[in-house]
Amino acid sequence: MNATDAALAAAADAIEASAFSDIVEAAPPEFAAQVGLRRVAAGGATLLIAPGIADTLFNRAIGLGVRSAATEADLDAVIATYRGAGVGKFWIHWNPFGAPETVPQWLSARGFALAQRRAWAKVVRPVESSPAFETELELRRAGLGEEEAGARVIAGAFGMPAVFVGWFAALARRRGWRMCIALAGAQVAGAGLLYVEGREAWLGAGGVLREFRGRGAHRALMALRIREAAAAGCARAFTETGEPIGEEPNPSLANMERCGFRRVCSRLNFAPSA
Repeated sequence: MNATDAALAAAADAIEASAFSDIVEAAPPEFAAQVGLRRVAAGGATLLIAPGIADTLFNRAIGLGVRSAATEADLDAVIATYRGAGVGKFWIHWNPFGAPETVPQWLSARGFALAQRRAWAKVVRPVESSPAFETELELRRAGLGEEEAGARVIAGAFGMPAVFVGWFAALARRRGWRMCIALAGAQVAGAGLLYVEGREAWLGAGGVLREFRGRGAHRALMALRIREAAAAGCARAFTETGEPIGEEPNPSLANMERCGFRRVCSRLNFAPSA
């Protein structure tokens, strides 16, 4: 095991957990109450819980066995928390640098198996000498009043309901967050979020309107957020994306590689059987 990559993998999980904890905190209160959205700690992991959202993005456990070795009691506490919340579909992430190595066997014994999207690529890069890409679109940080247009692009790119527009717009105005946008004239054609915590940065959701795709905006927005992280005093930036299934294309992962991110690990996604 590479000790440097083990430390990076732990840091990657930590900044992602911190960012999503703040995302949950920023949710519209009425919506959060309606869907049961919350963040809790159990078994040494950060649990995102939302029984009213049928998406594992908000129903998953991050960091089990990463900061300290997990026990079977820790794993059972995580599972019991989701069962108690009435969540049937959730993921327990397993970082290959986690401990002990027997956790996947414990999961299998409890009826868990790898999800169809079996792994996420966790990637990192230092933020100095960030890349630059040519694009006909104007790239800059979102100004006051532009957050909602950017949030609409992001929500639309991921097929999210309308409530996410106001949610992401409010998130962009929170301490520690920045939104970067790509403009075609006066129209916001693309947007991406950046979360900063101390010397670490995390690149969050980003998207480009369909009619403006293929013009380099996605990777240019990624590069801009790397520069924004450097300006904020960060040393490195992390992000992640689902690894391709079979021969499917993965433009997000390809753009991460073009932007100089390197893979720290492939984090596995375990789901309970039906």
